[in-house]
Amino acid sequence: MPVAVLLPLLAVQENGRRTQPAQARNSSRHRIRDFGVGLLAVLVDNLDFDSIRRQFEVNAIAPLRLTQALLNNLKSGAKVVMMTSRMGSIDDNTSGGSYGYRMSKVALSMAGKSLSHDLKSKGIAVAILHPGLVKTRMTGFTDSGITTTQSVKGLLTRIDQLNLQNTGTFWHSNGEILPW
Repeated sequence: MPVAVLLPLLAVQENGRRTQPAQARNSSRHRIRDFGVGLLAVLVDNLDFDSIRRQFEVNAIAPLRLTQALLNNLKSGAKVVMMTSRMGSIDDNTSGGSYGYRMSKVALSMAGKSLSHDLKSKGIAVAILHPGLVKTRMTGFTDSGITTTQSVKGLLTRIDQLNLQNTGTFWHSNGEILPW
């Protein structure tokens, strides 16, 4: 049965021109694309509301728009994946800050949870995934992070395990179920 895996993909309007993000992984079984923005070191005394709005557009609204646009192509057995972040966990927020990023990821997780209810009757499962703390430019290539290979391996395992019984679950790439 064909599986459609959707992660945030959008054409963004930047300086009047549309751009497309690069494809992160492509195989006959999975097509994974991820795109997002975040300003992580933002505190309450230096909020930029235009930036927060942009983070909502890219991180929360665009994945929902993509899912809606492709809905007619998704058949029973398809899987929709929302790539969120543990920083979008309300319960796990022990450090504050990063308002736009955190808020947009909470919104994306809520969209994924609602989609899991709305699409279940069509036989479509939805995962809400956190890639882990990955050694990338976004995290300053942190020494405590995992490699992109480790993250993708874990994400693909979670996607393979996704079904209608666990649809709407918020997972870490390592399999841990994360708090909302």
